[in-house]
Amino acid sequence: MNLYIDVGNTHTVFGVKINNKFLRWRLATGRYETEDEIFSNIKPLFESKDIDFANIESVVISSVVPSLDYIFKRFAEKFFNIEPLFVVADDKCEVKWPVEDPKEIGADRVANVIGAFYEYGKNAIVIDCGTAITVDVLHKGEFLGGSITPGILTMLYSLFKNAAKLPLINLDEVPKSSIGKNTADNIKIGILKVLAYGLNQVVEDIKNELSADMKVIVTGGQSKIILPILKYGIYDPDITLKGMEWYRRFHEKN
Repeated sequence: MNLYIDVGNTHTVFGVKINNKFLRWRLATGRYETEDEIFSNIKPLFESKDIDFANIESVVISSVVPSLDYIFKRFAEKFFNIEPLFVVADDKCEVKWPVEDPKEIGADRVANVIGAFYEYGKNAIVIDCGTAITVDVLHKGEFLGGSITPGILTMLYSLFKNAAKLPLINLDEVPKSSIGKNTADNIKIGILKVLAYGLNQVVEDIKNELSADMKVIVTGGQSKIILPILKYGIYDPDITLKGMEWYRRFHEKN
């Protein structure tokens, strides 16, 4: 059994594959200061599903929080006696990375692109809604780049922090009207609709620029709320873990 750890700025996802399906747990990233804390948090979750730590044969880590890399490395070494595999943009998989500096590509984006390549084909766009919203463009098997914008909750918290009279609201639904009649709806429209419609246009622009039919995959912890108003999108919550699995397979071969 293989353990996949996707370390994000807000949440960390722990995943294992059982009966050809991923089992995932999402925990707050900020709580981790030692490898023992990681172990104490996830051990009960594993035990609740009758997963024995002794069955873990490899640990793959996709991290965008460099300050935590050593802690997760120590976790793998201490509790599994395993040297973890960190996801980076390299030439072990078939995907090519013709951007200015492949080292700058976030590990989550690398995993998303690899997952899209092997699960959906050589032409794809991945929209990942997390602390930041990333748009990754895969064309003819090459990662061409994309875009980064603040995430849904990042926008909300920024408004609350910097605008004295604006409340911290619950983004529980997208208003049907685009004219808000109260402060809460004004904020929902301003964040959710403007963001989703902007993503729709970016996708359209990418397709026109490349003159290609692109599959669009939507993922990330904050993606579901805007999914109904995205013009394009195949919802795949496991695309990052799938990419990490493919990454592991090719590194084991090479």
